[in-house]
Amino acid sequence: MHRIIIILLTLCLASPAMAEQGDSLNKDPMETWGWRAAMLTSLALTMMSNPLGADEVSGSLMSGPSVAGFKMAFRWHPEETIATFGDVRLNHYYLVGYNYWQSLNVDGQEGVVNVVEMIPVFRFNWGEEGLFSFAETSVGISVLSRTELDGRQFSTNFQFANSLAVGGFFSEKTSWSLQLQHYSNNSIKLPNNGINFYNLNIAYRY
Repeated sequence: MHRIIIILLTLCLASPAMAEQGDSLNKDPMETWGWRAAMLTSLALTMMSNPLGADEVSGSLMSGPSVAGFKMAFRWHPEETIATFGDVRLNHYYLVGYNYWQSLNVDGQEGVVNVVEMIPVFRFNWGEEGLFSFAETSVGISVLSRTELDGRQFSTNFQFANSLAVGGFFSEKTSWSLQLQHYSNNSIKLPNNGINFYNLNIAYRY
């Protein structure tokens, strides 16, 4: 059953990339669709096979200023509670993810940014069953394939990745969260425009 869920999740996340009608698609549609089919297959097989021994896999739809994207990530949950505040428990997990950002104003590969990120996430958890059961905060690191997107200057490939989120559980194995995520280099080099995304995350426990 979990394989079916992961395949459907992969298809939903990749639909923005599949729908993109950029210059490269118009010039050589067979090559472009072949590459995208290979990417989808690789993503689905990676998520199903869990080669890194993760505890959880997640997918995210991302929406930013004139940018759309998706994220695929693995999560590792140490079985420990960092602190308790009454009925609220502070837990954490580690996330390693890949992002695909596509400008809505620039067609083709010129409007694409690929991102890899490593993020420790802290979760304030007050329930394990409800649809609204936790809040999260995180600060991590990411590497961008480009330092410019649609006129927005990042200046460095290295970026910090910060986020705030709220969420809950559909079932024992599936959860959701709404997340505000910010990428910037913290003014290591100027200009430092940064970028914000609103993400819808769905996670599945292996």
